[in-house]
Amino acid sequence: MSRGAETAEFPRVAVLRKRGKLYEAEAAFGDENSVFVGRKSLGGARSGELVLLRPAGRGRGEVVRSLGKSDSLPAIMEAILVWRQIPRGFGSRALAEAQGAAALASRRDRGRVDLTHLLSVTIDPDEARDFDDAISLEDGPGAGEVTLHVHIADVSYFVKDGSALDRQAARKAVSVYLPVAMEPMLPEQLSSDACSLRPGAERKCVTVEMVFGFDGTAAPALRKTGFHRSLIRSSRRLTYNEVDDYFLGAGAAPGSPGATGQEEGHRGRTGAVGLPVDIAALLDRSRRLATVLRDARHARGAMAISTFEPEFRLSAAGEILGARPRPESESHALIEEFMIAANEAVAGFLERRQADCIYRVHEEPDPAAVDALFDMLEDLGVPAPPFSLTRGTARQAGEAIRKLLKSLPGVLSEQQRSRAAFGEIVLRSLKQARYLEDNLGHFGLASPAYLHFTSPIRRYPDLVTHRALLKELHLEDFSCDRLTLAETAQESSEAERRAAAAEHLGDDVALAFLLDRLLFEQGWDSRFEGEIVSVIPSGLFVRFESIYEGYVPARRLRGDYFAISEKGGSLVGRRHGRNWRLGDRINVRVVRIDKLRGKVELEPARDVP
Repeated sequence: MSRGAETAEFPRVAVLRKRGKLYEAEAAFGDENSVFVGRKSLGGARSGELVLLRPAGRGRGEVVRSLGKSDSLPAIMEAILVWRQIPRGFGSRALAEAQGAAALASRRDRGRVDLTHLLSVTIDPDEARDFDDAISLEDGPGAGEVTLHVHIADVSYFVKDGSALDRQAARKAVSVYLPVAMEPMLPEQLSSDACSLRPGAERKCVTVEMVFGFDGTAAPALRKTGFHRSLIRSSRRLTYNEVDDYFLGAGAAPGSPGATGQEEGHRGRTGAVGLPVDIAALLDRSRRLATVLRDARHARGAMAISTFEPEFRLSAAGEILGARPRPESESHALIEEFMIAANEAVAGFLERRQADCIYRVHEEPDPAAVDALFDMLEDLGVPAPPFSLTRGTARQAGEAIRKLLKSLPGVLSEQQRSRAAFGEIVLRSLKQARYLEDNLGHFGLASPAYLHFTSPIRRYPDLVTHRALLKELHLEDFSCDRLTLAETAQESSEAERRAAAAEHLGDDVALAFLLDRLLFEQGWDSRFEGEIVSVIPSGLFVRFESIYEGYVPARRLRGDYFAISEKGGSLVGRRHGRNWRLGDRINVRVVRIDKLRGKVELEPARDVP
């Protein structure tokens, strides 16, 4: 659940409470002090509502507007967006530009490559509302070759550099997705319509064409790349669950991507999952290519880390029905590999051309952080590769992390401990990926040049990449000095972190509502088996029922006084030496749920006699 909040002197988002004849505004999420609100400053708001405040002098507040009841999930989501300072809505000029641009979707363009004959599909989550990427895969052109087409919505065609719409997109920098709310980077006329690759509709794209060859080795060779503005028509909108169901019925992926001898056998099974023969054949070929691309990426040192992320199931009306850990499914992996391949292809092209653009960089880890991580793992009984802080460089620290990640799954499986919990502490020891005008490589992907190109509907750096690519292809005028690129990269990185914080809190709140409903149905005396996923000096964070997370204060660990260990991986009893370690199993009971803040307090569950 939430592990921190911004601190400020004045609560921007608060819960209004009536205290006798007075009204008090208590900070909704942060640690700010409460302030009084005069009757004339209520603006029609009532006690128990979430409100947006502004200072009214003398330590008092004035209600700008009510956001809704403090026990309403949609109102809380709106409050989170406001509190995390996510820019909301669009100005009238930007909306007018979007409306005019959307009308260009049906216009015929000279020089645009017609790829409507290709069988193209989108693969996205069930709840996706915008589709900015589609894939096609053909055999050839040569023997033992396949051609992968990654089609990305041509957003720069609709959003002109320097326009009011462009300026607002730059300020937002990223779309924000909460369980029952979202704030798009672009207006709906574009994000969900003109730019969205809907099935059956002709859409303008920028296509990356990659020819892979196979010479009998497992690793594919990228023999040719091409980039062009295109026109496509998606044949079908597929979901991750639909593709996973098909793969489950089709069995293991056979052969190499260029081999087609077993396709008829796969086609014979498509009736069970309801996919047309040609779509099923496309998925079969895509599956085989993605498998060898993934194997080659991991062979060169790309990281594979298991982490926890919730996935919510919503009703047609937008009500949360349930949640589960987001699966590390084959369909996700397939699309991820193809998008990585496209991003790398564009990055390599722009780097060779020495073009000004924004890279996605992930620097090698800090040796001191890796040394501290390895000390903690050794303290927890998890062997770590040898590494010397006094002599170790960032490159050596990175190699040590890669060795750890290769050995970690086997060790944790043998010890029956969660990969996700340990994956998260490894991630926390690494540097954050960010946007930068210089290419520093991407450690996590083991890529010498990487950037974001494949999501221009929801990420502004991708839109900048499109403009830079089209400029190099002499298809679009684009001029951007290095200082502006640096500012855009920094602002986009900051916006990304704000969005991630909002989404994390939104997930916590939604899970708190679900847990409250579960306990209402099962009873508050319910006991759950959980696993310690984080340790701080004041207590433990425990994940239980695979999806919920709560906090056990150290004061509730009875029988001793507990302090954090020297290496930071456990709480140790001062008198009896009892350890509560990261990865340990623990039975817990829910004591309290703060649905507004997404916080759950737990205590160790006593055995029932």
